[in-house]
Amino acid sequence: MDRRTALKNMSLTFGYAVAVPTVLSVLQSCKSDVASWTPSFLTETQGHMVTHLADIILPKTDIAGALDVNVPEFMDKMLNDIAPDNEKAVITAGADAFAKKFKEAYAKDAVKGTKEEYQKLLEEYFSISEEKQQSIFEMLRKDQSEISADKLDTYLIYKFLTSTRGYTLYGYYTSELVGETILNYDPIPGMYEPCMPLSDVKNGYAWSL
Repeated sequence: MDRRTALKNMSLTFGYAVAVPTVLSVLQSCKSDVASWTPSFLTETQGHMVTHLADIILPKTDIAGALDVNVPEFMDKMLNDIAPDNEKAVITAGADAFAKKFKEAYAKDAVKGTKEEYQKLLEEYFSISEEKQQSIFEMLRKDQSEISADKLDTYLIYKFLTSTRGYTLYGYYTSELVGETILNYDPIPGMYEPCMPLSDVKNGYAWSL
């Protein structure tokens, strides 16, 4: 499925609600160049990992990718300013566990990893059977206190990776660039047309809010 089809089919759901003014302040502040970005919450290594993972999840094609709308900075600011402490702790622990796995796989620190190396390691966690996927999702629904010691690293790594995916999609689809140039956008909403066939909707995409 290409990005344009995904834009039409995807709906965003998140595990917790946040105040609109707070989210808007985070979105409006994420306008700097990714190349010169210095994390506020994440460590340098964690920021490096998030940058490559976001680029893998939503790479630039014929339309903008995650790095074009500063998704890594968005995730960093969301964690720093909005996310609850328990979520921060789990994501941080998961990032550290993933960095450890990277070093075991490539014999170098994660901060020196390339996009291709992250892609290969990521495939090890997500190129799995449907049965294994169901098992992972069942585990992720549990609290960390319910996870046995032998499965804790796996639990934390999947928490980090799925959270990174969630923040990547959230930051991307709520960005000004995507909202105004890719999704359907009307700064002055007009007539309401109920039960309108999808084929009649401009571009067939979801509307930007």
